[in-house]
Amino acid sequence: MESRGLIVLATWISLSIISAVFIWIGGVSLGNYIFVGLLIFLALGVTFAVGFGLEPEKKPEIELLNEIKNIRSKLDELTKEVEEIKKAIEE
Repeated sequence: MESRGLIVLATWISLSIISAVFIWIGGVSLGNYIFVGLLIFLALGVTFAVGFGLEPEKKPEIELLNEIKNIRSKLDELTKEVEEIKKAIEE
């Protein structure tokens, strides 16, 4: 499981435990329900922020590919120059 999934799972498990203990100790009242509701909204916020906000960026891979293409083109130029030098030496 990815780290994002573990963060979301840990958030919901801890929300469940905290809510159950809070309702069990504090009893059933409107204030406790509001507190648990706020915890649920907090967990939803964490779920969406972590789930969609921490996606790996593709930018370094694209930059790496561009650098590889640049190196490949320079290598092709050097290869052509070496071939020209070989032809000049053979003549």
